[in-house]
Amino acid sequence: MANWIFQGNPKQFDVNTYLQVNTIVTWGIRQKQYKDEFQLGDKVFIWRSDGGNRNSGGVVAIGEIASEPFIENEQDSIEVKINEIRLTPESGMLLRNELKEISDTMNLQIFKMSQMTNYRLTDEEFNRLYQYWQSPQMIKEQLELTTIEKYLYAFQEVADAWFKDNAKHIQVGYHFFERFKQREHLQQMEWGDVQEIGAHINAFRMALTKKRALGNMNAPIEKYRKSFEYLFYGQEPVENRIDNFILNEEYKIFGFGMSVVSEIIGNVFADDYCFYNQRDRVAVENILKLTPNYSRGDTDGKKFIKFQNCLKENQIIEQYLKVIGKRTNLPIYYEVDQFFSFLFERFGKNDKDGDDDIPQYWLLASGEHGVMWDDFYDNEIIAIGWEEIGDLKQYNSKREITDALKEELQLNNPTNVALANYQFAYEMKSGDYVFIKRGKKHIIGFGKIISDYQYDPSREIYHSVRKVEWLATGEWSVEDEPIHTKTLTNITSYEDYVERLLEKVGMLNTGTNPPTGTKPNYEGSAPYTFEQVLSEVFMEAEKIEEILETLDYKKNIILQGPPGVGKTFVAKRLAYLHMGVKDDNKIEFLQFHQTYSYEDFIRGYKPNSEGNFTLKDGIFYTFCKKAIDDPENNYYMIIDEINRGNLSKIFGELMMLIEADKRGNKYAVKLAYSIGEEKFYIPSNLYLIGTMNTADRSLALVDYALRRRFSFINVEPAFHTDSFKEFLISKGISKGFIEKLIISIDEVNQEIINDKINLGKGYEIGHSYFCPTIERVDDEEKWYERIVRLEIAPLLNEYWFDREAKVSEILNRLQ
Repeated sequence: MANWIFQGNPKQFDVNTYLQVNTIVTWGIRQKQYKDEFQLGDKVFIWRSDGGNRNSGGVVAIGEIASEPFIENEQDSIEVKINEIRLTPESGMLLRNELKEISDTMNLQIFKMSQMTNYRLTDEEFNRLYQYWQSPQMIKEQLELTTIEKYLYAFQEVADAWFKDNAKHIQVGYHFFERFKQREHLQQMEWGDVQEIGAHINAFRMALTKKRALGNMNAPIEKYRKSFEYLFYGQEPVENRIDNFILNEEYKIFGFGMSVVSEIIGNVFADDYCFYNQRDRVAVENILKLTPNYSRGDTDGKKFIKFQNCLKENQIIEQYLKVIGKRTNLPIYYEVDQFFSFLFERFGKNDKDGDDDIPQYWLLASGEHGVMWDDFYDNEIIAIGWEEIGDLKQYNSKREITDALKEELQLNNPTNVALANYQFAYEMKSGDYVFIKRGKKHIIGFGKIISDYQYDPSREIYHSVRKVEWLATGEWSVEDEPIHTKTLTNITSYEDYVERLLEKVGMLNTGTNPPTGTKPNYEGSAPYTFEQVLSEVFMEAEKIEEILETLDYKKNIILQGPPGVGKTFVAKRLAYLHMGVKDDNKIEFLQFHQTYSYEDFIRGYKPNSEGNFTLKDGIFYTFCKKAIDDPENNYYMIIDEINRGNLSKIFGELMMLIEADKRGNKYAVKLAYSIGEEKFYIPSNLYLIGTMNTADRSLALVDYALRRRFSFINVEPAFHTDSFKEFLISKGISKGFIEKLIISIDEVNQEIINDKINLGKGYEIGHSYFCPTIERVDDEEKWYERIVRLEIAPLLNEYWFDREAKVSEILNRLQ
């Protein structure tokens, strides 16, 4: 049995009346992947969206599935028996805006992907919502709690299980450091004692980081002894000892940065100090919203002390003991750190990608000649090998996995192997479907993935595992189909191919087949809302509305700005928002360059394989015809680096027709390469969005003819927008570090603006340099340092190519 939320929008139909006059209601199934999961008796909460009436939406009814899925008006549907309705706050409905403020409901999927219709609830989520439904006053009580109290009560409910799962590990670490910190031990310790630290420090969970610091000695053992003895027993304040241990050559040890040192201090002085790793900072600064009051120029040691003082000022220990109580015989800060770890795991991830709910289809080998199939089938799992590199979650990127494969297995070019491991751990997800192949000629199984990635070193081989529900097993010949030789392949985008495989295994039209198009919606595309664009492009709402209005009346706009402000990214999102859905089939993307021509863009003679010249339509001509044939929908051509091309040469006689008032058949003209009396025009449902880099020295002034036909919109660095800060927070970066980043880049950008002769405002550093593409930044210091060294420094060296001292001084400020 499963539990659900079904959402209805008052803008589309009268939700209240529909529920009041019907005991049995029919609801659409928009998320096709759930079609085969609905069962009679499943509990359903009916969720009324705000529908334009702010803070009016939420849970307004509860019921249960009363039918099997069926087709009505060409739409998958299902019946729900309504057991109780509450349409107003006074009658006990659960308000959306209040549920979003409560720690144990704020992470509901409906808050992350508000445009969907069907949402599956975990048992824990359903039980919590049902508890609030039965006792709505509990919500009011929750809202009256302080932020710290809310999260402590959330932890209280799982504390027993949490410490049961983690107590042994914590105890082992505590006893290790109790022995390690003894002065006599430090004075006599050997290299093996130092290496053992790696098993007890979270910052060393990444294999490569651990190997660099602890694989081989980076200094004589005497230095390790002296440095640790100073760190633990030196006479100076602890903040000074931390700074000297990290920076002073007399004590500095390679591989032991602030994250490692803070954990060591937290273990050795567990009665006095909490850990100060990134997980703790995210929990305290991002989730609990506490402010340690870091200042520009603070050393690592100073920040460590300010963090500790912040915990004391906010009485974290006292509040923890009041709500949770003492759960172990360990020093209290061990327990507080576990509370922070809970916050990080439960609330530190802010997934905004609505595509996560769309199932993917995978093709996986069951070992050489299918030797692993019996294991897969008997244990209801899928797995991959390369166990020599360990737990795949210790790596943050394909590059790190590639390096590990090269080092552990001496593979020269493990590109496909690294990709398979990365996809298995990070891109494959619960709810996806997998075909199992044996060799290149047979499919022997098809199943649904029902778990997250798991690492199981107790298995003899193939330690990377996911649980699977087998839906079809047998042996189907696929000699007529192209079967990839790679271990793991994502075949989702090959829809016809997926459907042919589903037909072969007898699973077509059973709810497992891919939805039409690539996104679920009425016409096959996911809605794209104003709220989504606000969370993605880091612009103010007024600016976005102004751009949309300009696009409406001008039809041609150019987004101009310095490097790294996300002009191309913004252009695509503006197209999505203007059309109201995420439909890449109605967007054409290209980039102009100095050799781009009319023949490439409109029409011209091109050589063919036979050595002759034939007349071929260009990309713009073809796209216009596509828009002409579909007048009910808008089409968007995004031209990156539009000013790199010779616009008069590329557009030719069509330069006039791109104007908003020259669109349509009335203004059709003969082209340079027209056939007979053929004429061509640009339809009114086609929009041009160009981008232009204002820092490109190689470009001349933009042609006046181009300026007259386009509206130019400035896109500026967005470091100070709330959405940029929230994005970095969602990637696991602490608020204090975000403020440091913004202040540092502000200073650099001010230097750029002040250089009015050579540079100026059009050369600022944009925020996109600091938008991580990985799911989570585990080491914010290393992430930032790498960007500065590999991306910002080369840019500044180009800006001030003849002023090395100035560049060096600016880079020092960024440290």
